[in-house]
Amino acid sequence: MHPWQELTRDSGLALHGPLAMAMDVAALQADFATLDRDLPAEARGSFGGTNGWTSVPLLDRRLDGAPVAMPALALMPSVAALLVRADWRVRACYLLRQGPGEILKWHYDGQALHLEEARILIPIAVPPAAVTWVGHEAAAYPPGQAWAGDFSIPHQVENPAPEQRVVLALDVDATPVVACLFPPALSAEPLRRIQLAQECCNLVRAWRGSGQE
Repeated sequence: MHPWQELTRDSGLALHGPLAMAMDVAALQADFATLDRDLPAEARGSFGGTNGWTSVPLLDRRLDGAPVAMPALALMPSVAALLVRADWRVRACYLLRQGPGEILKWHYDGQALHLEEARILIPIAVPPAAVTWVGHEAAAYPPGQAWAGDFSIPHQVENPAPEQRVVLALDVDATPVVACLFPPALSAEPLRRIQLAQECCNLVRAWRGSGQE
């Protein structure tokens, strides 16, 4: 266990939880199959030494931060319906792919229910062995079960399986209404969470600087 995982374990804070909202997983999977078949390679992003594409923007951010619909969104009407829900404001939306056997190593983001922006993940194609570590907690949700984590805490995404992992990522305003869709413990004690994230991220930076990554 890494030092930052020991900190999160000892904190007693919840680091991830499910969204209390029904999802039509069959529609999401059918739309993704259409997109994966019809979307040209130039509309898919690939970053790092990965096996195939890694990202497809459905709702992207302009330079001024305003969201703009991308052509790929027309291939996923089930996602388009999600984006216009009245109880949240979506800033961006992406399909994220992790190839077989790949690891997205320890990193941290400024997204959590107690911060300005939260990231909601909806698994579409997820091998049973795939897991996201948020601090010391292992998150593994089935297809169609939307969830969020405190991603200001260091996290790592592992897919040891021979199949790809595909999730829908929605970046939303972290309003009290959105927070109420999740277990209350996930947004509890915001000041302590901010302090914990700072301590954990400092440990990750020191770990990287020591050449242990």
